[in-house]
Amino acid sequence: MTLPESPLGAELRVTGVRLPAADAFRLNEMGIRLGTIAHVTQHAAFGGRVIAVAGSRYALDGRTAALIDVEPVASR
Repeated sequence: MTLPESPLGAELRVTGVRLPAADAFRLNEMGIRLGTIAHVTQHAAFGGRVIAVAGSRYALDGRTAALIDVEPVASR
């Protein structure tokens, strides 16, 4: 599934980033990379999402969010 398909409050693991190299590099600098655990904290207009990663929150526009693949983290 992609980030815009994820429900509010979901705990997710990033499984793929299908962005141009420069954009993927910037996400990597922010801590959003393969294997990262993120929480969806807000649904924004036009498919955008606000996610929490390692104590920080990031707003991603809909185009960027649509190119980030995620999977739900299994409950413990």
